[in-house]
Amino acid sequence: MAVRETFTAEEWQAVGAAPFLVGLYLVGASPQGPMGVLTEMLAVEKTLTMEAHQPDGLPIVKEIEADLEAKVLTRDLGVIDGAADEQARVLGELARALALVEAQAPALDSAFRAWLFRVAEHVVRRAVESAPPGAGGTQLTRHEAAALQTLAGMLGVPQ
Repeated sequence: MAVRETFTAEEWQAVGAAPFLVGLYLVGASPQGPMGVLTEMLAVEKTLTMEAHQPDGLPIVKEIEADLEAKVLTRDLGVIDGAADEQARVLGELARALALVEAQAPALDSAFRAWLFRVAEHVVRRAVESAPPGAGGTQLTRHEAAALQTLAGMLGVPQ
């Protein structure tokens, strides 16, 4: 049985959005303009694709990637401006996705959470690498570090 078959179509949309919600949360933590958003969301996509194409990759990630390619799932989750209410909305949607996986695919829950944190780390690395010269692009901003800490706590992974 495919992992996605344990979810309704609407629930699967929520679960499939999880890696992009992680990216959006980090984008909102330290907005870097349109190019920064693009760079960070492409980092999410790259991490998803890399995991999906690993022979031992997580089945849930492989199915998310396949459904993104088939346009069953969407990458478009709206725009985030870093406002506190938007950041809270993104975390709320992520919490819902995590609860769905925990309840309906418990065997994959901890691995999925750990993978989502790797997505977050990859996004932050790309943000640091792509920062314009002179913009402090050699280390995490305090906002990015705080966002990673928030995600680590939410995902239940050590940072």
